[in-house]
Amino acid sequence: MAYKKRGASSEVEIAQNRNQGISQIEREFDFGNGLNYEAHITRINKVNNGIQTYNGLLTNADAVASQIDIDEKELSDFNSRLLNIIGSKYGYDSIEYEKAGGVRTSDIKRSKSTKNVVSSSN
Repeated sequence: MAYKKRGASSEVEIAQNRNQGISQIEREFDFGNGLNYEAHITRINKVNNGIQTYNGLLTNADAVASQIDIDEKELSDFNSRLLNIIGSKYGYDSIEYEKAGGVRTSDIKRSKSTKNVVSSSN
């Protein structure tokens, strides 16, 4: 399952617009208490970098998940081949085949076939 990647943050867009507007009033503003141009840009960049890191991790996670799917299919094929070898060597109705995870042919219950009879009423 692929996680949803994050696009541009609406908060970043608001912050950038606000920064541009305030910068038109005062180029590099400083209103005290840490409310200044540098701190604002730093916070904007922090969010953008976080989004990029998050999306990069998701890309890597997707690649790992795809590789796991491939490895599971290869393991499934390998398991089937091993079970078939055991069946060929010891027989498909043997205890060894059952120990390896197979269902012995004598244990397979077949359903009775029933014919549908259509009755006609006159």
